[in-house]
Amino acid sequence: MSGVFINYRRGGHSGVVDDLDAALARHFGRGQVFLDRPSLLPGQRFADALAERVGDCDALVAVLHPGWADARHPSGARRLGDEDDWVRREIEWALAGGKFVLPVLLDGAEMPTAAELPDTLRALAGLNAPQLRETHWTADLAVVIAALEGSVRAKWQPVPAPDEPGPRPGRWLGALTVLLAAATLAGVPALPQDDDWVGTGVLPYTLTAALMCCLLLCAPLVAVAAVRVVRRSVDGLERDLHAVRHRTYIGKTWPVGVGLVLVGVYGALRGDLGMVQALVLLLVLGVAVARAAATDIRLRRRDDDLWARWPHRLPERVNRAVLRRAVARLHVRLDGMTAPLSLEQREKADWELEDIGGAVGRVADEAGRSRGEWLREDHPWLFAGYVVWLALIAALAVASGLAFADAGEGTVRRYVTLAVVVLIGVLLALGTLELAHRYQRRQRRELVRQVGGFRVTLAARVAAMSLPARTKPTAPAPRPEEYAEPE
Repeated sequence: MSGVFINYRRGGHSGVVDDLDAALARHFGRGQVFLDRPSLLPGQRFADALAERVGDCDALVAVLHPGWADARHPSGARRLGDEDDWVRREIEWALAGGKFVLPVLLDGAEMPTAAELPDTLRALAGLNAPQLRETHWTADLAVVIAALEGSVRAKWQPVPAPDEPGPRPGRWLGALTVLLAAATLAGVPALPQDDDWVGTGVLPYTLTAALMCCLLLCAPLVAVAAVRVVRRSVDGLERDLHAVRHRTYIGKTWPVGVGLVLVGVYGALRGDLGMVQALVLLLVLGVAVARAAATDIRLRRRDDDLWARWPHRLPERVNRAVLRRAVARLHVRLDGMTAPLSLEQREKADWELEDIGGAVGRVADEAGRSRGEWLREDHPWLFAGYVVWLALIAALAVASGLAFADAGEGTVRRYVTLAVVVLIGVLLALGTLELAHRYQRRQRRELVRQVGGFRVTLAARVAAMSLPARTKPTAPAPRPEEYAEPE
């Protein structure tokens, strides 16, 4: 069970004990608080149940009413002097078991001296006891709960990770790629061509198409190369954007989106386009704006859920934004907590740090993958697209060679030129993939270094905030759902 065991002696103060039981149950959960009357099952052996519950609890609250130490049997014998007295036995078991024992003084009660207690209970006299007064119930109860939070916590389970995306394409994608490449290599050279271009200085349309295909391959190469050149700026921008909430990001970048929409609306309405084309463009813009609004709402709700329900398990395939945001969110949580952390806060923070460490390890493994594994795991569709595209370039080159041969213009120089065109396409594709692989590998290594360093810092901070307090806590630890996540 764990949780809190309420030790009390029956009498006119039983209503206060019931109120205390209800308040602790609201804070820690019904299953975390034991009070004999509502908690014992019918037919359960009383002595065995009490011994088991005391041995299993995290803390025992000893409710001391006025005259508690001098309470007597009808015979006149003092109750605490009876070794079989249940109040005495429960406290003895808790003290002997090293449990956290918290004496609580009801209205008019005083802490007994060591001389008033049996030898086995004299340790109780040295404990600092908070008061629980009806006239100051809320404030006194907050002190009691805050004191218990160092040893007791509500039961919690990490929120499962969101559903992983569908499985990566397997052999069927490879088979489809081979089929499309073979069909391209066989089908394009079979397309009919005329020889009107012969002697006119115009190239066969297949060769022109092959050159255009190579030219299009330059675009991703230039883009990847440009990103690598300004890598530090891009990495710094990504790191800053990943650390903020979605609503903060939108609040800073909305003019860009509005500007793009206005440009599209202006282009549709100025009259250069036909009526049908303008209506289609406006429809596309409307759908895009609606999807953007729906995405914004969904991401805002996700941010609120990630804050209120803590901790969330990171997905198996974690990206840079999610991992960095998890670190930033934990940092913000710790900013809002006061030392010493409650047991629940410590456990959750330690669990989240361990989960972040596991994610960092997975990213480190991804950074060490070979080029083939990188393509297969991260970019199977990209690799398939490049294979089919290169097959198209090769097919167009073959078709061009056949056209030159049919026109009687086939020479070794032309055939070598066609081979060079194909080779250029292959080199452009390989160069793009190599630059992208190196860049993403460096990104992952940098992410491991950054997040690993932040994790060590946060772990040290959690450890420092978990040290015993020099002053008594006066209020329960706030939970994330009780206040909004700061911007």
